[in-house]
Amino acid sequence: MKNYQVRAFFIDKKDVATPLTDDLIAGGYVQKRGGYIDRARERGIDRPTQYWHLIESWSAASAPDATFGRSIKCGELIFWMAESSGAVSAAALERLKDDVLREPSNRVRGNGLIQDACFDAIARVVEAFDAGASE
Repeated sequence: MKNYQVRAFFIDKKDVATPLTDDLIAGGYVQKRGGYIDRARERGIDRPTQYWHLIESWSAASAPDATFGRSIKCGELIFWMAESSGAVSAAALERLKDDVLREPSNRVRGNGLIQDACFDAIARVVEAFDAGASE
């Protein structure tokens, strides 16, 4: 996926309800420092949303043709993208959330589980949206 595709698809998702993502974060699965957290703090934002993380932090700072690929590891961002896009069913996300929250401090494990369950499905939805927009 390219930045311009991700941006076009998710730009209107700011106010989409994502209760499973909220539960995941409330359960302790959230980045504590570094990356987008540090950027948000530098801008005076205490509780950045995943929408802010994607659109204002990553997308706004990246070239339009930058690749949004598997090198992006933030599990809560990928989970939010899966939920807000409908790319992964609520039932599958509920099971995934429960699995990740068995060890919420193990970010490597959680990020891997989330990537494996969600990334390709998100890419299919975003790329199909872009293909439909260009027809």
